[in-house]
Amino acid sequence: FNFMVFFAFVFFIYLCSVVTPLKALRTVSKIDGKKRVVIVGGGVGGLAVASRIAASSSRSKSNDSRNDDDSVVEVLLLEKNSEEMAGGRCGSFDRVIKGKGTFRHERGPSLLLLKDEYEKLFTDCGSTSEQHDLKFAQCVPAYQVVFDDGDTVELGFPGGRADSKCNRESLSREKLDSFEKDGATKWDEYMKASSAFLDCGLPNFIEERLDLASFPEFVYQALRQGGKVRG
Repeated sequence: FNFMVFFAFVFFIYLCSVVTPLKALRTVSKIDGKKRVVIVGGGVGGLAVASRIAASSSRSKSNDSRNDDDSVVEVLLLEKNSEEMAGGRCGSFDRVIKGKGTFRHERGPSLLLLKDEYEKLFTDCGSTSEQHDLKFAQCVPAYQVVFDDGDTVELGFPGGRADSKCNRESLSREKLDSFEKDGATKWDEYMKASSAFLDCGLPNFIEERLDLASFPEFVYQALRQGGKVRG
């Protein structure tokens, strides 16, 4: 049994747990005849859970012909940091500099993954992202890597695009080849393995639904070259 295979698999499970919005700890109680849900953590996961529960409660009240409070659920969100820290890495905060103005700072995310999940949240709450002036636009390239010596390389070019950015992708591949022999090809192999990990991890670990069809490629990529995914 190759230790690197075991390490890669454990690291993959850990990665999935990081990418997945943390499930908020929630308890349901009934005080003064009203249902209350307490959600611990005001990050993306906590806010998403709170929004879905509140939206579901509102719909239940609208559809309840009895029009009583039994179908209403009060949501209490607990966050240890200040209110401006709500939202986790999708949050922002303002800083006022005397004589200069107010400056808004984004805490992240540096990469926004699973865009469809964010859009589905709005749908589940009876709305759309566009109605809240939130529009998703893919960045091409996705990001730029800056090394200690000041050298840079652009990465993250979606396949099948025929536009002016193709030349930048060619320059990127040339730069990768300059780092080591067949650097661009090794990057392709790394991306293929990462894709297999995501295709398996998303349904089986994040969405918690069994998808056996995704395991063969995942196992192949995990075991390829002795369990080492080279980038």
